[in-house]
Amino acid sequence: MLDIYNEIRALVYRRGTSLTKMLADLRAKGIKVAEQKNFAYKCRNRTIKFEEVQHILDYLGYELIIKEKQ
Repeated sequence: MLDIYNEIRALVYRRGTSLTKMLADLRAKGIKVAEQKNFAYKCRNRTIKFEEVQHILDYLGYELIIKEKQ
């Protein structure tokens, strides 16, 4: 199973930004996301909402595709 926190961190750093800036930008757009400390806690405890992950991926220029295993 993926570690969502590390996956998001890797995508953020590939984009050349930081978690703090990304979360602040999303909040500035009116999207409900946690502060960095709470964000990490939610990811590690697997309580992050699917909608939050979708907003983050959209911000980073990615999309989530669900497909059947081969």
